[in-house]
Amino acid sequence: MGERTSRLTDGNGKAETRPPREIEREIEYLRTRLDRSLAELDRRRHELTDIRLQMRKHPAVFIGAGVAVALMLGGVGFAIYRSRKREELPQKAKRLRIAFRRAVAEPEKVARAEPPVWQKMAAAVGTTIAVSLAKKMVERTWNETVEAGRT
Repeated sequence: MGERTSRLTDGNGKAETRPPREIEREIEYLRTRLDRSLAELDRRRHELTDIRLQMRKHPAVFIGAGVAVALMLGGVGFAIYRSRKREELPQKAKRLRIAFRRAVAEPEKVARAEPPVWQKMAAAVGTTIAVSLAKKMVERTWNETVEAGRT
């Protein structure tokens, strides 16, 4: 392959001829700049991922993050403690006493409003079924005892 220089145009459309040594120097200069830029980026990457260095440079940020994590863990721990504490018998009795006191003081807030039609119908059907089943059980028991008494 020939080592002729490629003819580049300068902005006016005229071909520009440069000696190969000049092009090599420019390429070497650009490589050096690129190497420096990459070295600087690598240094910054190492600096950013060095936790101890970041702690020395920005202690307030790490203190704030630590406090936030501690508060979150404390909140979770307190929620677990309170949920277990609520299940103890004295606490349940206290809540029941408060509920009865509210019911006596303001009974209109305890009682529900008029139930919907479907709820009334379901209650009527359920009551009818329960009454007929109870009646059949009583009749069957009665008939068995009466027949047992006759024999």
